[in-house]
Amino acid sequence: MTQHTRGGTVAETCDVVIVGARLAGSCAAAHLARAGHRVVVLDKSRFPSDQLSTHLLFPSGVDELRRMGALDGILAGDPARSPWLGLQIGDRVRLLERWRACGPIDYCICVPRPQQDLELVRAARAAGADVREHCRVTAVTWRGGRAAGVRYTDADGTERELAAQLVVGADGRRSTVAGLVGAARPYRASRNGRGLVFRYADDPRAGTRDGETIWQWRDGDSLGFVFPSAPRGRILMLFMGAAGEVTEARADPEGHWARKIAMHPGMAARTWGAGNLTKIRTCNDTSAYFRASSGPGWALAGDAGHFKDPVIGQGQRDALWSGRRLAELAGPVLDDPARLDISLRGWEQERDLECLHSYHFGNVETVVRPVIPVLTEILRRMSGTTAPSAGDLFGRARTLPEIISLPRIALGLADALRHDAGRDPAGLTRDALAELKIHLEVRRERRARRFRSTRLVPGSDHPNPEPPGHAGESRRDRHNLEVVVSA
Repeated sequence: MTQHTRGGTVAETCDVVIVGARLAGSCAAAHLARAGHRVVVLDKSRFPSDQLSTHLLFPSGVDELRRMGALDGILAGDPARSPWLGLQIGDRVRLLERWRACGPIDYCICVPRPQQDLELVRAARAAGADVREHCRVTAVTWRGGRAAGVRYTDADGTERELAAQLVVGADGRRSTVAGLVGAARPYRASRNGRGLVFRYADDPRAGTRDGETIWQWRDGDSLGFVFPSAPRGRILMLFMGAAGEVTEARADPEGHWARKIAMHPGMAARTWGAGNLTKIRTCNDTSAYFRASSGPGWALAGDAGHFKDPVIGQGQRDALWSGRRLAELAGPVLDDPARLDISLRGWEQERDLECLHSYHFGNVETVVRPVIPVLTEILRRMSGTTAPSAGDLFGRARTLPEIISLPRIALGLADALRHDAGRDPAGLTRDALAELKIHLEVRRERRARRFRSTRLVPGSDHPNPEPPGHAGESRRDRHNLEVVVSA
């Protein structure tokens, strides 16, 4: 790497500069550096540092950690390994499945972000990437209409400039890079309906099968979760009710927590005796979106380019996946600008196809309502075996339309008509047909392979979204952005 001073600014060159050193950024850096490229990663934080997140990785996400070289370091922190999925819907369904393996991995982990992200940074450095902490990017530099590097302020306050063949923004939902390249405004967005209220605690069932099971309870329109965490013997407890409940939780945290526990008797029994509780944390700003994520010499990876509702816990895996695939597709053509731009566009389209069904899955799950009887009956039929079925949705082994298929909807409707004698048959049929229409539209959209499509799927894409802007924009700018996206 060469370095010189120009007009008081320290200037350097590298092959790739990545802004953001967490999931997507560290993963891309590790794969690029291991392939022999000169990679500099800039992050405004010092590690370890916290990040608002549900922290859960399903087997496919854990396998991404293995592939980038971070898994051994994370496992050294002794996280609980969870090979089981438990799902309970009121008193009608109790399902217990093994996760389908992804490569050699057949378990989930849930590691707090300070510990996890520190190991990601260590893995990127071990692969040969130059990770620089407490650095704030102030500009993207351009040459001949292409992104050609960045200007930033380092930890000592020195102004620096990095020239690079590729600029990657992996700096999260309020991406600075997205704003600097003119891509902060999503071309597609969907409003979230649920909020998050969560905390950590000591696990009263550590060492049992419950202590190795990812649990989800659905009671009424509320969702409760327990994830065995790290170190072994800790759990993450999470509620996802209506987004408006977050205001109540912030005003009266312990009172709200007690009310939510009372709504979920299965979760109350599972967590009885939990001690050493952390403070309660909340979030209700989780609208989903797609941003234009590639252009001449630049790309947006992870949450910087795409985000879906966290109710399905897919964000971390998709960030890692997008970083790896960006490295695999862009790395071999960095020296050829024309081929690089074609590869970046191909990467963006591949990412969209990979994430589209989970985007819709999250949109469906964020609707605050009880599970409709047809879906309850579909899940009840799955509960007769521990073989993976419902878990394949979360594990990304199969898509939503493949799991909630036409034959299963037909059987679920027949079962619902038989078991819910007090319900209006016409109403049950309408619910089933509405569900089927969403899945058919999702299937149709994936087959169409439209690039940056703004065509919405009724029942999935929800109106009046509030997607994030970018770091540094004014409150007024953000309001204007929301109005435009909602139109």
